[in-house]
Amino acid sequence: MVWCDNMKIVTVNIPESFLDSIEKLVGNNGLYPSRSELIRVAVRDFLIRELKMADNMAKYKETEIEDFDDENYVRVPIERLNEKDEPVREFKTYKIIKRLEY
Repeated sequence: MVWCDNMKIVTVNIPESFLDSIEKLVGNNGLYPSRSELIRVAVRDFLIRELKMADNMAKYKETEIEDFDDENYVRVPIERLNEKDEPVREFKTYKIIKRLEY
């Protein structure tokens, strides 16, 4: 199990069928030690995949970070509506302080 001081508790509602599937993957005979760890891994993999796709998007808001690199920074997509109520995807850039090892 990986733990660091900057983890936050997030409550998520998921379908019972998802929970049944998650339970099959956790515990002594499962691939993951806990539901939390499975969900952390799933979210991390989702963000990595989404961020790679975001790099290819035409409407890309460039940051002002001059020395941006994938090892030290991560961009997280944020959805919002513009003045015409059209969905717009922007990105918030975060500096990676400590990379978790799994």
